[in-house]
Amino acid sequence: MRILFMSPAFPPFPGGGERYTRSLALNLVQGGHSVTVLTSAARVERELWQGCGERVTYEMDEGIEVIRCPIRGLPGGWPGLLVWRKLMVLISLLPGDQSAVLHSMCRLIPPLQGLPSVLARLPSVDLVHGFNISWEYALVAGWRWARQQSVPFLLTPFTHFGTGRDRVARNSTMDHQRRVFMEAARILVLTATEQSGLTALGVFPNQIDVIGGGLDAVPPLGDWGALQQQYGLQPPYVIFIGRNSFEKGAIHAAQAVLALHQAGGTARLVLVGQIAGEFERFYGRLSPHEQQVIRPLGIVSEQDKHTLLSRAELLLLPSRTDSFGIVLLEAWAHGKPVIGARAGGIPGVIDERHNGLLVGFGDVAGLSEAIQTLLTDELRRQRMGENGRDKVHSQYTWEQVGQRVWANYQAVMQESGGAEEQRSREPRLRVGERRR
Repeated sequence: MRILFMSPAFPPFPGGGERYTRSLALNLVQGGHSVTVLTSAARVERELWQGCGERVTYEMDEGIEVIRCPIRGLPGGWPGLLVWRKLMVLISLLPGDQSAVLHSMCRLIPPLQGLPSVLARLPSVDLVHGFNISWEYALVAGWRWARQQSVPFLLTPFTHFGTGRDRVARNSTMDHQRRVFMEAARILVLTATEQSGLTALGVFPNQIDVIGGGLDAVPPLGDWGALQQQYGLQPPYVIFIGRNSFEKGAIHAAQAVLALHQAGGTARLVLVGQIAGEFERFYGRLSPHEQQVIRPLGIVSEQDKHTLLSRAELLLLPSRTDSFGIVLLEAWAHGKPVIGARAGGIPGVIDERHNGLLVGFGDVAGLSEAIQTLLTDELRRQRMGENGRDKVHSQYTWEQVGQRVWANYQAVMQESGGAEEQRSREPRLRVGERRR
């Protein structure tokens, strides 16, 4: 089968969604299929709005054809992006279906250059699979192109429903995004929580399949002594892996660990991942002593990340912008318990009190209490970590995920002819209208 993936970014860009997309593509290529990934030239997050690249480039990544489009810098940079996105949300709140204007506006999310001309030159494919509804230009362009080519369009949205009442959820459920949801041949979600959220928007339940995530192979661990010396680390510590930002809960994690230190605790916090501006400002306001407790390391290699994780007491992911949280699987692979936010897709992955604990997003006191609960009970940590390891082996391998995806591809290809003919005779569903 010839498959086109549309994604706003792709490794070496760091991020769980990007790693997910590559791992799935690699699984399909290993199964004998041809996968082309049309994406951006971004290597780090800031390039999504600052711009990068000068021309369209082509490369091969272990059998995956990767086409990268340059990005034009946004006027106003990050603040300009926030203003533009807020304007899109406000337009979506107006009466009626605002999809047309929003589809035009989303060309800046991110502003990929040359994308239409690249699509026009592509050879035919059997289906298009789009990723990431929050940076949706590539996905929307792929959806439109699939309609023009009369091939099925599937979607893995990584929908961020947040707490269900915040701007995170609105960022993923605007009129134009909901239009894509409703017209996709199949939506392949990561958790039952994401499935419920989409069903509440009016998407047919039989349009959605929960396929989950998979754990990449754990690399050999590095030299812990050298790593400890390099970063000046002092166990015991808890670890946060992900974008160091407010939405990901990095600031709340730091505040919770600092509160424990003020009460006499000894555990430190190690943070791995891209460092957002708001976290830099937060960290800059800490005292020298507090900065010794909170240790942001930035982006590290996969080997170093797993080495750090293997020595941690537990993983923190108090985020409201994770549709799944691959790092949860990585922690469990090392037998570590996890603490996550009761937001987004995380409650669909963590079995509370069995392999981890859940707290409300932004509940610093609750997060401190959960950390202290596990730090003072080694047997409970070990039991939860082993339960998590068992869950990874039984549910979250790429072989299992690939089989689920392939089954959906086959079903969509079999359905596409008759289904397209039937849809052409049906009245088009208005955005906001519930299917009966």
